[in-house]
Amino acid sequence: MDFKLIIKKINNTLTAEESKIFEAWHNESEVHRNYFDRVKNNYSKGADIVDVKKGWTNVSAKIKEKRYSSYKYAAAIVLLFSTILTWYWNTENIRTTPPIKSTVIHKKQDHIGSDKATLTLEDGSEVLLERGKSFETNKASSNGEQLVYNKNRSPEKITGKNTLTIPRGGQFFLILNDGTKVWVNSGTQIKYPVAFAANKPREIELVHGEAYFDVSPSTEHNGSHFIIKTEGQKIEVLGTEFNIKAYDDDDHISTTLVEGKVLVKNGHDSKNLTPGHQSKIDRSTNKLVVSAVDVYNEISWKDGLFSFKNQSLEDIMKVLSRWYDVDVAFENKSIKKLTFNGIFRKNLKLDQILKIIQNTNEVNYEIKGKTITMK
Repeated sequence: MDFKLIIKKINNTLTAEESKIFEAWHNESEVHRNYFDRVKNNYSKGADIVDVKKGWTNVSAKIKEKRYSSYKYAAAIVLLFSTILTWYWNTENIRTTPPIKSTVIHKKQDHIGSDKATLTLEDGSEVLLERGKSFETNKASSNGEQLVYNKNRSPEKITGKNTLTIPRGGQFFLILNDGTKVWVNSGTQIKYPVAFAANKPREIELVHGEAYFDVSPSTEHNGSHFIIKTEGQKIEVLGTEFNIKAYDDDDHISTTLVEGKVLVKNGHDSKNLTPGHQSKIDRSTNKLVVSAVDVYNEISWKDGLFSFKNQSLEDIMKVLSRWYDVDVAFENKSIKKLTFNGIFRKNLKLDQILKIIQNTNEVNYEIKGKTITMK
């Protein structure tokens, strides 16, 4: 079973079909149930570093080897693995020199991201959406954690568009009028119709930032395609799940396909994506390329995790700066390209993550107000 279903179960984001797959696996043996309980327990504790995906891969192999022998032995493997791999961190170039003495200066307690967004209505007025505050009109409603548009409307009479803006340090969940689900990441802005017109393409715009889409199938909308536009890129969808990353400070615009099929267009160039592949458009050359990727590494953010696989320190700090709403400077430019591996809970304090990076003996850091200086 795909490990991401375990995380989705913990976060209560499984689809009906995924729930059936998970329940079948969960009911199959006591080993599976014990493993799930242990992962859930570690997840809820917010361990400093969790490489649960790697743990599951290895445990799955062991369970398959011993399926017809001793489940007690497999259970012991689960216990050992979940204990050891809860505290995993790796870097490609760890030095053997003594640990760097910390020079961290705390001017302010770091802030962890939360559900919050600004909704701009058709008339230009703005509504602050945040946890603990409700909002409702005859077109949409929000409980402070998600924004849901009404399905039963007369699309031909509606032409207005709304804009949802997520600040740095925020995230939000959106359900469009056609039932399409959108997980919106920090520092993102998205524009969309209040309701989609019947028998016409369903078009929205990802102005900048990152969002994960679970698109309502065209078969439920008289064959109407779903189209997403973002800075010179156009994506045509029939009904699928995928992630688009288009931050202004990134060199590329990337689209990662989880399931289904999408067509990525960039001017006269176009590419079909298959599951497990990602398209990248180079902002400087406008070149479009497609390659296989680790999908989990690209989309884990929506399930409350930072997944960094062979990721450069520069890219890691970009991700952290958006979520914790801080600025990052590099005093030592040479460390930007150092690569790391690991999976963090997004509810950790920034200082906890930085200390783990520091303990690799590669880097030091200093916090002054809302600025992190990597040394």
